Amino acid sequence: MRTPALKLHFFLLYGIAGAYLPYAPVFLARDLGMPDWQIGWVTGSYGLAVLLAPPLMATLADRKVDGRLLMAGGYGLSALALVAFAGVTGFAPAVALAVAYGLVYTPMTPLLDGIVFSDMSRERAAGRSPPSYSALRVWGSFGFMAPAVGLFAVMHYGLMGGRAAIYAAALVSGLALACAPLLPKIVPEALGPGVPAAAAWAELRRPPTASLIGALVLLFAAISVFYAFYPRLVVEVGIDPAWVGLVTNVGVLAELPWMIFAAPLLRRFGVRALLLVGAASLAVRLVVLAALPGPATVVATQVLHGPAVLALYVLPPMILDHKAAPGFRNSVQGLYAGLCYGAARVVGAGAGGHAAEYGLAWAFALAGALAVAAALWLALAWRDPAAEAALRGPRA
Repeated sequence: MRTPALKLHFFLLYGIAGAYLPYAPVFLARDLGMPDWQIGWVTGSYGLAVLLAPPLMATLADRKVDGRLLMAGGYGLSALALVAFAGVTGFAPAVALAVAYGLVYTPMTPLLDGIVFSDMSRERAAGRSPPSYSALRVWGSFGFMAPAVGLFAVMHYGLMGGRAAIYAAALVSGLALACAPLLPKIVPEALGPGVPAAAAWAELRRPPTASLIGALVLLFAAISVFYAFYPRLVVEVGIDPAWVGLVTNVGVLAELPWMIFAAPLLRRFGVRALLLVGAASLAVRLVVLAALPGPATVVATQVLHGPAVLALYVLPPMILDHKAAPGFRNSVQGLYAGLCYGAARVVGAGAGGHAAEYGLAWAFALAGALAVAAALWLALAWRDPAAEAALRGPRA
C-alpha cells in the first residue's frame, strides 16, 4: 500500500482548502468590498457544481477510468480556476468562478477516499493490515494548517491582502498535480453501464443510511454558514485579518487528538455516540458565537472543532464504505458529497448570507438551529447495528 503517497495527497488536497476557505470571505469583503449577502452566495455557490461533479467523477472512477488521471485533472483545473478567481472584481464573475472551482476541486475528496478505501480493501484481501482511515486522514489536518503560517507573514506586513491566499491555493494545486503519479492505481470492479450510480443511490435511500444522510445534510448546511462567516466574525470582533488563518488553525489543532485517536475512540464509544458528540459540539459552538460574540469566545469555541470534524468528515465516509460493494465504492462517496458538500452548502451558506444582512449573530443563530435539529434527528431516528459492529471491530 502506498501509504506515504496517500498521506501526501491528503496533506496537499486539504492544503488547498486551508489556503482558500479561511481567507476567501476576507478577500471578498476586504479586497473587493462585497456585502454579506453576496459573500454568502459566492462561498455557497460552488455547491451548485458539487451537486453534479462528485457523483459524475466517482461514477467514472467506478467505470475503470484511472482515479489518478481524474485527480490530476482536478488539481490542474483547480489551479487555473483559482488564478482566475484571484483576479475577479465583481459579484457575477466571482459566482461563476466559484462554481467553476467547485466543479473541479470538490470531486477530489470522494475520489481520494475511493482510492484509499479500494487500496485498503486490496491490502486486506492479500492478508495484510492497512493503516486506519483516520491515520491517513489526519494528514489532511496538517495540510489545512500549513498555508496559514506563510500567509500570516504576507498579510501582517502588508505585502498583499486576501488575494495572496487564493494564489497560495493555486500554488498548492500545481504541486499536487506534479505528485499525482505517486497515487496507487486502482482497477475498479465495474457492474455494468449505469449500474454504479444506481446501486449507490439505492444504498443512500435504504434505511438506516437515509436517516444518517438526512441528519448530515442539516449538519453540513450549518457548518457551511460557519465556514462562510467565521472569518468575517473574527475580523468584526476586532482581530486583525492577518490572524484569520492562525485563529482558524486553533480549531484544526483541536481536531488532531480526535483524528489520531479515532480508532480507539470508535472501539470504546461506537459510531452513534461519536456522531452525537460531534453534532452537539457544533450546535454549542454556533449558539455561543451567536449569543456571545467576542475575541475570547471566537478563539475559545475552536476547541469544539475536533468532534465536529470527526462526525462530519471522518465517520460518514467510513460508514458509507462499509455499505458499498467494490463496484460502486467511488459512486457512493460521490453521491454523498453531492448531497452534503453540494446541496447543503448552497442552501446553508445562501440562507446564512441573507441572515447576516441583519447581523452576523443571526447567521450563526440559524446555523445553530440547524445543528440542534440534526443532533435531535440522530438521537431519535438513527441507529445502525451493522455499521457499529463493522467499525468497532479490529479491521476498522
